[in-house]
Amino acid sequence: MRFKIHHLLFWLLAIGFSKFASSQYFHDTFDEIKENKGIAFLQPELDKLLLTADSQETYAKMAHDFSVKLYRLKNYKAAIEYALKEIKSYEDQQLKNISYNKALYQLGYFYEQTSELEVAINYYHKVISSEIYSIDTIQSYEKSGDCYFKLGSYYQAETYYLKSISLLENHNKPGILARLHLSLSKVYHTLNTDRSRKKELESLSNVLEIKEKSGLNERRLSILYNNLANYYNNSKTYDFDNAQYYYKELLNNSIKNNDSIAIGIAYGNLGNLYVKQKEDSAHYYLKKSFNYPLPVETQSRIFRNLTDFELQKGQKDKAIEYLNSAIRIHFSNKDIDLNHPTLVDLKEAGDLIEVISSLSKKGEILLQKHEVSKNSDLAISAFKNLQTADSLIDYIQSSNREENSRLYWRKEASKVYHNVVYCSYLLDIPELAFLYSEKNKALLLTENIIENSAGLPISIKNKKNFLKRKLLQDEQKLDESLDSISLKFYSNSILNQKLELKRYNDSIIKVYPSIFANNFDNQLTSLKEVQQNLQDDEIIISYVWNQEVVFKDHLMCLIITPKNTQVLEIKNASSLKDNITLYLQSLLTSFKTKEQRRKFEKTAHNLYNKLFPSKQLQSQLKGKKVTLITDSQLQNIPFESLVTDIEKGTYLIEQSQINYAYSNSFSKNNNALKRVHSKNLITFSPTNFEQVGLPNLYNTNEEVTSINKYIEGDNYIDSLATKETFLEEINNYKVIHLATHASSGEDPFIAFHDQRLEIKELYALENNAQLVFLSACDTSVGELIQGEGTLTLARGFFHAGSQSVVASLWKASDKSTSIIVEDFYKNINEGKGISTALHLSKLKYIKEHRLSDASPYYWSSLIVMGDDHLITLEDNHLYIWIISGILVLVLGIISLWLYKKSFK
Repeated sequence: MRFKIHHLLFWLLAIGFSKFASSQYFHDTFDEIKENKGIAFLQPELDKLLLTADSQETYAKMAHDFSVKLYRLKNYKAAIEYALKEIKSYEDQQLKNISYNKALYQLGYFYEQTSELEVAINYYHKVISSEIYSIDTIQSYEKSGDCYFKLGSYYQAETYYLKSISLLENHNKPGILARLHLSLSKVYHTLNTDRSRKKELESLSNVLEIKEKSGLNERRLSILYNNLANYYNNSKTYDFDNAQYYYKELLNNSIKNNDSIAIGIAYGNLGNLYVKQKEDSAHYYLKKSFNYPLPVETQSRIFRNLTDFELQKGQKDKAIEYLNSAIRIHFSNKDIDLNHPTLVDLKEAGDLIEVISSLSKKGEILLQKHEVSKNSDLAISAFKNLQTADSLIDYIQSSNREENSRLYWRKEASKVYHNVVYCSYLLDIPELAFLYSEKNKALLLTENIIENSAGLPISIKNKKNFLKRKLLQDEQKLDESLDSISLKFYSNSILNQKLELKRYNDSIIKVYPSIFANNFDNQLTSLKEVQQNLQDDEIIISYVWNQEVVFKDHLMCLIITPKNTQVLEIKNASSLKDNITLYLQSLLTSFKTKEQRRKFEKTAHNLYNKLFPSKQLQSQLKGKKVTLITDSQLQNIPFESLVTDIEKGTYLIEQSQINYAYSNSFSKNNNALKRVHSKNLITFSPTNFEQVGLPNLYNTNEEVTSINKYIEGDNYIDSLATKETFLEEINNYKVIHLATHASSGEDPFIAFHDQRLEIKELYALENNAQLVFLSACDTSVGELIQGEGTLTLARGFFHAGSQSVVASLWKASDKSTSIIVEDFYKNINEGKGISTALHLSKLKYIKEHRLSDASPYYWSSLIVMGDDHLITLEDNHLYIWIISGILVLVLGIISLWLYKKSFK
């Protein structure tokens, strides 16, 4: 009876006084239903209660509070359902206020906790895009950063964290500020570049400053100690004493505050540190950490640390068991079949990045076991694990459009591809070796040119390039800023530009999904297609070399001819690095003595034998057009000056024609682009560089004059060779020739008379050139991104639309370069292909010079990137004669008419 009266009273209160109800009331009624009816009947009763709301405002408030209570009960599906009801009630009223924003933020948070990260980002962005500014806006930037980090979009995460920090300036929120800097330090630690390590320390220093001024709560203090220790527990900044000190500070602080999670993390990280020191105590600390409640990602890392510990002891089977545990921990279904993992199953993982790392490591251990037993089943198992890791990487890449984050994943993927190529070699499946060697080369560049040619309206392309240029301008102004006000202004402007560009890119993808679905995998050429297009006198050699793969000291080499494909393993790859260094050093000067020449020939011949390791392969090269697809340090050397016969001093160029390509798939897609031009040639030779602070060049005008003997063009010399002219004119020409200064340093550029053209600006340009000739130093040298290639000025022109590029590996003599350049254009005018034209001009130079003047320093710096296609030049003289003839005919007719008229 008491229950019935109590229950009746509850319903009377719900119906009669709902419009006066407080949040506490809704919480109490929720608890009442839960206690009296039970969880199984909770939702139906809550739905009935919602129907009693006498206003939309009350309905929204009830739905909000119910969703919070359900979330706390870990009924996430129901929590999301009621959060959606709350949002719908606001939208039905067309009421978009602070409460509406709070509802959006809460729903985003719920989706984030259930790992539906793209959906969460969508709701956070709705808060950001509203015109209502509140603390929820700041936190939506922060939470977007959290989601992007979990998705592996690290540079996007950095942008959102920095934006949130900038918005906090007018709020006294030291705790939130500390949290953001700690999140930033985690991003920078993950990226692990020279720049990011510096930024990581800056972020942690900012938190230390907040600690001194305002103090930190115990949770954030623990995270600070942990992140400081992680900074020193890094191979590039390794300091055992500092790392151990901060991990122990973390442990002591956690024990003092009875923070069981942080205690477990501290023990686990100390174990990791002792694994690196190869101390047996590592096992004790790692095992002890499992006595505490740990986040899933921490458990996964500890299992992988135990893997490393067992590998040090030579226990590979035990190591694999721990790796399986590291993978399995991410799944609610602990019975997942890890011997035959499917992509569908693995996509359910809470942390794909940890799963990829574990799968890749497992593949390597299985390959190590194969090295001993030669059991092909181990190679097959390794291949399956690595192939699954590759599929997950593809999945991450497909949802990640931010360029720098994608470059990061290209580096991670490259290690997987290297090992899959090796598996294919062991299993004697050349088609698979070819597939993964292609995936390992210039994938992003290939996708870029596919997208650039995919039929987007010109207005959209122009807007996108405008936003890119605007961002670049602000970045340049930031570099030039000297005062704190300018630094702050341009830093904030850059953040806003990045966010605007992202929003615009997202809108393009939404409107044109089919264009962006046409990705690299859909355009990947097949081995059969490549072989069908090869002529009998052509051969392709592709190298796969990731120097971060340390389980075996080797690189892989694919030799493709029209009739067969061979995969070779080149062992002792570490010795190649020293050989390459000596080779390049010898090339940077001319030979002054016979001893210098002999020393070079020995180095160049040793390298030749290592890169072409069999007599059969060396014999295949003779008389062939050889396309080289290089990797790692091999991208910075000219193969033409390798010595094939040390007794005769014969260079490779004397028996083979060499050109270079990013990949077969890139060449296929790049050559398929439609290029329309109205003119033959444009040249730029800014001899005076006073405005950009570089020394004058006195011979470049002569170079341009020599070119015009064979191809007449529009020449911009001295002060006419401006950056603005270049940007305005380049789309109209088949051939662009730049005789100027260039730099391959930290920020590569090409110099014009008045300004520098930064490499980033090339990525916001379009051109139709069949050929760009970069007659400047280091235009084919740049930062190496493993798995994607070297970020050179030459690559920038390919991104902009060029079909082929002639670039330099170093600055050779102006005199020898001018001779080779003149003969090159003479050969082009005579109908030779680009690669053939440069090959013949180099051979002629070697034939006509002797002794020191014939040193490879003078002739081997210029290389062709691209194929041997012809450039069909328009005969401007013919047009002039035709026009002149028409004018003469018209004048003759007019004269005759006037003559006849005079007699009338």
